[in-house]
Amino acid sequence: MKYECDMVRDLLPLYQDSVCSEASRKIVEEHLQECSTCQQMAERIKDATLEQQLIDERESIVKTYQKKENRKAFTIGIATAGVLLIPVVICLICNIAIGHALDWFFIVLTAMLLVGAILVVPLVVPQKKFTWTVGCATAALLLLLLTCCIYTKGDWFGVTAVSCILGISVVFLPYSIRDIPLPSMLRNHKAALTLLWDCIWLYLLLIICGFYVNGGKDYWQIAFSVTTYVLLAVWLWLFNIRYLRRNAWIKAGVTIIETGFLLGISNDVMNVLLPTPDGAGLAYLDFSKGMSTNEWEVLNANLMFLIIVVSLCVGIVFLLIGKMQHNNLNRDNLNHDNLSQNNLNQDNLNQDNLNRDNLNHDDLNRDNLNKNNLNEDNSKTSKDTIS
Repeated sequence: MKYECDMVRDLLPLYQDSVCSEASRKIVEEHLQECSTCQQMAERIKDATLEQQLIDERESIVKTYQKKENRKAFTIGIATAGVLLIPVVICLICNIAIGHALDWFFIVLTAMLLVGAILVVPLVVPQKKFTWTVGCATAALLLLLLTCCIYTKGDWFGVTAVSCILGISVVFLPYSIRDIPLPSMLRNHKAALTLLWDCIWLYLLLIICGFYVNGGKDYWQIAFSVTTYVLLAVWLWLFNIRYLRRNAWIKAGVTIIETGFLLGISNDVMNVLLPTPDGAGLAYLDFSKGMSTNEWEVLNANLMFLIIVVSLCVGIVFLLIGKMQHNNLNRDNLNHDNLSQNNLNQDNLNQDNLNRDNLNHDDLNRDNLNKNNLNEDNSKTSKDTIS
């Protein structure tokens, strides 16, 4: 029966899928009438097969419905694009008839492209709708700005284009980057990539603005010094929140301390970096004059020092709470490990006792068997002697 059960269980998946031979089918059916264990296994396989069929059928229905909705959305998108073409054609005719040239028509055309990017693209694109919409809308907006700049004979396109790209990146890139395929080594660093991208465009905006206003040496020193100092705090926040392998309380405590310290010494740092320091800084610290003094340097120094002290105190409180939580977690993990080890030792002890009992039982059976054999031999010897 054991061999037959193994053979039948190997044939059960083929039997449930009706792909086995007629002889195998008869063997399985005859065996199932006799073996309740194989009957239960056949029922489980049947239930699993039915569940998988339901899953496949559900996925098929969802895909069919999705395709139907995509076709409907695509049709609506094409119809919307057709409607948007009406004012474009009207403006084309008016511009040629009245101006005998094509000038402001291109402004209308690019404006309709922007509207189409916002309304039509989400309807006609089957996947990654948000990313495609943002990308197409950004391109259409830049084209509209370029058209207006050329029409007005201006030189402001670079400043407005970089500003728009920076603003759109700050708002939408944290969401769109999830749809962008990245190498495996960069997939866990989307936040850092987003911030790096924004920093590049921010510095590019500073450069373009510097050339646009003919900024001198003071402009470049002020712009890059202040921007770099502020971005240093932002990168520290990102590192603490994203890469510091500690609990939320410790992350918050470290961030509060760093922020308060950078803010408190900001005047002193600017006095070093800027070409014309304003003289304010912690060097004017004097609490004997209180917070109502008319000397703004002293007032500013006292306020900045208080910010450092308060942020340090609050940060330490957060760090202590995080440390206590971390210790409690470690204690719970240690207790769990000890409990698991005790359970394992108990299981091993029970297994050893069971093996010992089995061994004693085997020895007892062997002794009884030897005793029975000895009795039989003695009885046989007695019979031979009597004979």
